[in-house]
Amino acid sequence: MKQVKGPYWLVRTLCLICVLAVGFATTIATTSSDDDDDFSQTILNGKFLDTAVEGLGYDSGADSGITTTNGVFDYLKGKEIRFYLGGIQLGDWANVGPILTPMDLIGGALDYTDEEVTNILRFLQTIDADQDLSNGIQITAAMRANAANLTLDFTEPNFSANAQAIIDLIMAPAAAGTYTLIDAATAQRHFRETLSDISEVVLTRDDLGVPIINGSPRASLYDMFTKLGYAVAQDRLWQIETFRRTANGQLAELFGPGYVEDDLLMLTTGYTDDELQAAFDAMDDKYKSIIKGYVNGINTHIDEIMGDPSLLPVEFAGTSCPLTYWDELDILAWGATMQRNFDPEGRGLTGQVDNMSLWAELEANYGTLQGWGMFEDLRWINDPDALTYIPAPVVPAAITKSAPESPGAMDLDPDAAAALAQAMRERQENNIENLKAINAYVKMGSYAWVVDGAKTESGNPIIYSGPQMGFSVPSIIGEASLKGAGLNVSGMYVPGIPGIVIGRTPHHAWSMQVGHAHTLDYYWDSACDVVMSRTVNINVAGVGVQTYTLYRTEHGPIVNPMPFDPATYVWDGTNPILSIKYSQWEYELNLVEPVYQVDTATSMDEFGAGIENMALSQHFCYADKDGNIAYWMSGRNPVRPAGEWRFPQGASAPQLEWDAAVLQARSTDRNTDQHYYCGWNNKTNIGYNNTYNNFGYFFGPFHRAHVVDEYLAANDNLTFEEVRDLALNIATTYSFGGGGNPWAFVDDEFTAAVDAYNAITPTQAFTDALTLLQNWDGHFVDGGATEWAEGLDRADAWILMDAWTREVVRLTFEDEFSGAMYDAQNTQLLFNVILHSFPDSAIQNNYDWFQNAVNPLAPQTFDDIVVTALNNVLEDLDWSARPWGTGKRGVIEYRHPVLNNQKVWETPFSARSTYAHCVEYGPSGPVRVESMFPLGPSGFIDTSMNFDPYYFSLTTNYDAFAPRDFPVPQ
Repeated sequence: MKQVKGPYWLVRTLCLICVLAVGFATTIATTSSDDDDDFSQTILNGKFLDTAVEGLGYDSGADSGITTTNGVFDYLKGKEIRFYLGGIQLGDWANVGPILTPMDLIGGALDYTDEEVTNILRFLQTIDADQDLSNGIQITAAMRANAANLTLDFTEPNFSANAQAIIDLIMAPAAAGTYTLIDAATAQRHFRETLSDISEVVLTRDDLGVPIINGSPRASLYDMFTKLGYAVAQDRLWQIETFRRTANGQLAELFGPGYVEDDLLMLTTGYTDDELQAAFDAMDDKYKSIIKGYVNGINTHIDEIMGDPSLLPVEFAGTSCPLTYWDELDILAWGATMQRNFDPEGRGLTGQVDNMSLWAELEANYGTLQGWGMFEDLRWINDPDALTYIPAPVVPAAITKSAPESPGAMDLDPDAAAALAQAMRERQENNIENLKAINAYVKMGSYAWVVDGAKTESGNPIIYSGPQMGFSVPSIIGEASLKGAGLNVSGMYVPGIPGIVIGRTPHHAWSMQVGHAHTLDYYWDSACDVVMSRTVNINVAGVGVQTYTLYRTEHGPIVNPMPFDPATYVWDGTNPILSIKYSQWEYELNLVEPVYQVDTATSMDEFGAGIENMALSQHFCYADKDGNIAYWMSGRNPVRPAGEWRFPQGASAPQLEWDAAVLQARSTDRNTDQHYYCGWNNKTNIGYNNTYNNFGYFFGPFHRAHVVDEYLAANDNLTFEEVRDLALNIATTYSFGGGGNPWAFVDDEFTAAVDAYNAITPTQAFTDALTLLQNWDGHFVDGGATEWAEGLDRADAWILMDAWTREVVRLTFEDEFSGAMYDAQNTQLLFNVILHSFPDSAIQNNYDWFQNAVNPLAPQTFDDIVVTALNNVLEDLDWSARPWGTGKRGVIEYRHPVLNNQKVWETPFSARSTYAHCVEYGPSGPVRVESMFPLGPSGFIDTSMNFDPYYFSLTTNYDAFAPRDFPVPQ
């Protein structure tokens, strides 16, 4: 990204270059010695910088004196030093070093935002004799004399007034009153430039624009993450602004009244500033430093934009969005929000409320006994047949497949329960659509696999990670490499999150895919359960400020009614008070710690220790240079007492409680005998129950992950290319589960039903349909493997299969539900209920779903439904109109909402990942790394509508499913 800076920057930089050059030359001249003891007694030269500060008094173990033109002072190695102006001491005694700043003078200060450090900066910058900071800060002998008997406390509450009085005395007599104390923001902005100029870290970019960050041996974590934050701000400032506003409930300020409900939901379920600050204050200094450095980098680029408006992203101008600085609370708030969007239950899904509505309807229509059997069919607890990441034992432990008895009647009638469920579901769906409309919706699916050396041609382990996070503009993710301050990691980052979340190091590489820890429960509470309230203001574009009071019970935020008002609330039989209890609450604020731990682990055990600190539920596949492969599922799934957890607690029985600190055993495995781990957001292990608030995580016999598992089970001696290209293979399968091939699970049964019909009533169209499917390769893209990447046509067999299976599902279940209730059901879940009717299923249905009590003339058996569905589909498709799929592969469109939803790019459609990396490890470390992601690293468009050169730099690789070589970590 081209950056133009003004003449002030040039003068100031030349000044600092002179400072560093003079100091370095002097140090070399005065420190040459072959003896460590002699060296420790040799006088060294250091520099004291805000910019170079000339005329400041100092005492050190070597000397007492006045800093020279370039801020130079003398010191002895291993000693301490203090700086002062007359009687005014700046901070405390500090350890000496070649470069010191006011940050070094305050014990415990993590950076310049420390109040005492900021006040020292304000003071020094104000008393510059010539009031021109570009040539350094100059303190004259007269000023030192005037300050001889003065003192100033840089920590006192009334600092500004007292400092101004002292400054007037120092500058007296002629200049008194003409030097006004600089404000904190201006002082910090100036000092950020100094930090950037003296940084021990270098940011470069590779040929495609990916940030490469390298630190010197003296670089700190603060320095490293400053450069990462700076690079992210250069590339994605508008994107992280939308993320920050999402997390802080400030979208309506830009986008108007349609976003008030979104802000209200976020403010209701999020944290107060005091809670965020307490979480930050409780962190280890290492992690505070990472966050503060990242914030400093973002703010450094904001400074540049304020000095050069040509660097302003067009979206800020187009939405009249003010350009404001970041702080550490923004990072914590966005980190929590991002994790909830990646959590299978954390983003507001309402499965327990939907289940309450489903049970109320089934009981009313079918009675308690039959209704409960039907509910158990639709909401099973655990299916032993479901495909797992960890191979199932030969003799599995006992598994609870269903509950023994019904929970009893709900306190809501069916109509009220249905209305409540629909209202809450629509609110959640509207929230997603609103965020999508501004490219601020963050989600995650993902596929991944890791194979050990026993299955590869090279004898080395190879890992592939493919997180599916959507196709926003710019991409939801970026890529970076960091080497320095104990870091040596490259891989995928999420803008606004300090660290590499999916990556590789010289020791190991890993994947992440959304897991399925049961993290959230709804509680039916009462008005007397309210324990906390707070008032918030939402600034609404075109309207003004709207004020709301938000409430929590002992379980958590009240999410229904919303907004809740205890003064006017009256139970009317339709409006229960529902709160949410979330096991990640507060734990999610420590995200930077586990990210750092997995980035820096040097053993499999250390990596696993990082997983233990990861609140977010994710599947991790892992490979390392020692030949290990491993698997974990992170997340906080509390140990729950025996009882019914598929409904809100208190809806039909007394509330049950759990402790978020007491968790189920971690699901993990190492070096499996099958020599691979793989998955596509499927079940972790055979004994792990479903996730009740997310119907996509009700695991049955069919799951899209089967296409990964079947390939790896059937193939050995795999090359790097074969492991890598499995992604293209599976991404060109598709179904109601977002991938996979449902036909493989019903081929025999559907064929038998049609053959039985044909034996009595021969029908050529049916025979032709079966022949088409029998010759199909299982992919939705027509033409075979050579067409998977860029072919334009859909396979006729896929079109037939997809329509036929969906029609079988409709004919099987639609008659049992009201229209709205049927529409609310998950199609993959219903397909698995059909599979549970097959004789060899581990779960057997309680109810005959193929009968149709509503219409006696409708199909009444599985075979009849299969044949009727095929007939319906063939009539709709018209066999004579084949081929049906010419030119219908489809595309992934990349649209920019702020630019009138303009399409800026398109990619051939597939069920592909957003990011991908494939890494092979030899005994000395990685031997090959390839990666790709959509569009390019940069999301910068200037106000003249010029796209950054790196905006589309990765499209050649990504569109062709041809990841590029990435430098191997050394």
